Order: sequence, then structure tokens, then C-alpha cells
Amino acid sequence: MKIAALIAMCAAAGLGVGAAQAQERTLTIGTEGAYPPFNVVDNTGEVTGFDIDFGNALCEQLNATCEWVTMDFAGLIPALQNGRFDMVIASHSITADRLEVVDMVKYYSNSASFVMLTDSVTEDTSPDGLAGKTLGAQSGTTHASFLETTYTEAEFRLYPTQVEAYADLVAGRVDGVMGDTTALYAWANSEEGQQCCVLAGEPIVNEALGDGVGIIVTKGNEDLSAELTTAIDALRADGTYDRINADYFPFSIW
Repeated sequence: MKIAALIAMCAAAGLGVGAAQAQERTLTIGTEGAYPPFNVVDNTGEVTGFDIDFGNALCEQLNATCEWVTMDFAGLIPALQNGRFDMVIASHSITADRLEVVDMVKYYSNSASFVMLTDSVTEDTSPDGLAGKTLGAQSGTTHASFLETTYTEAEFRLYPTQVEAYADLVAGRVDGVMGDTTALYAWANSEEGQQCCVLAGEPIVNEALGDGVGIIVTKGNEDLSAELTTAIDALRADGTYDRINADYFPFSIW
């Protein structure tokens, strides 16, 4: 568009050129699309979930348009580093290892739990309590690493997506699946989960599992990190965050 035409349009709308340019800003966001209820591709092919609703509210706060791109979980951080995305919102735990290669801005809290078959559930989900059990987790996650290093007396199976781990649990091929407590809670209370499974034991909080869940931006992008922090504070202050939270959980995930 020619500058003169842009100025005329802005004048008619009561805006300056800078405001019009800000409104035209697009932020490309990577997510997985296979981690309900946070991000999942629905029957129409559209990606939905808490991450998406929150991300769209974040973009609105930043006077930007969200452009969502889905890909395998393991490829999200490398794709960000290669410049494909402005940020990643896909429920990544904030860990020391990740902070060595990317920057992260917290947008909800986390703990880990096990969801188990109702007929083999135990309240003792310690390494000793689950010794001899077959446990599942999504590959490339902090939960998979934690199982491998901590639950050494159990057998474990890793899956490309959390959905596939749930499928093997329903089929009885694993005794339990480890994951983020909020995601497991939602699945265990879904129609599918209620037929077979329950959350087991107390939530697990451990440094190796991360300190919160964060939006990922490229290392050293301090301007975007600061923008996101300010925008999240605004969404929490005006009640938007709580309203989105309530659409998915009967408790605060902050």
C-alpha cells in the first residue's frame, strides 16, 4: 500500500501510521496440537485448547494477530531457533537445560502426577511403590527423563504424543502414564478417562520436572520477553486469564 493511502486510511479511522502498523503485526506461534486440553487439533482441523485461547488473548493484548503452526513436540524448539516462529506456546516446563538454549516466560504452574488403570491404582507412586510396573510418558518431555532417571525399577514406554500414551493405558498395555497434573486431571475426568482410569497419589514437585510452564522465545530476545511479561500481568489483572482458566479447570493453574 502506498504511504499516502495508508495515511488517509489512518486519518479516517482516527489513527496514526504507527498505530496502523502495530495492528498489522503478526506473531507466528508454534504449538503441538496433541496435548489436550492445552493444545489439540479438533475434528475440523483447527487447533484449540487453553494454550490457544491464552495465546490469542496475549496477541490481542499486544495488538497483534496470532498465526498458529502445529508440529511434533520434539521439533518445536529447534524450529524456533531456526527462525520459523516468534514464540512457542506448547506447555513446556521451565527447566535449567531449556534455559541454556532459549528464554522462557511463565504462564502457568506445574507439578507431575500419574494416571493409572482403576484396577491397578496405588496411592504410593514413589519409585519403590511403582517398581515392576510398566509406565508411559511422552518422549522429549521432562516426564520421560524423570521416569528414566528416577523410576529405575519400572519398565517404561515412550510415545510421540500424550494421546498415544493414553491409548496404550486404555488398552492395558501400561499400568500408568506420567504427565503434567493439570493435563492428566482433564483427561481422567473426560468421558474416555472416566471409563478406565484415575489420578494416583499426590502431585510430584521436583526441580527436575521444572519450575512452572513457559512461553519459549529465542535466547536473548529480551524485548519480546518483556512484552510477554507485561501482557500476562495485564491479562491476570483484568480477569481475562481467570476466565480462560475457568473454561478448562475448576481450580487455578497459575
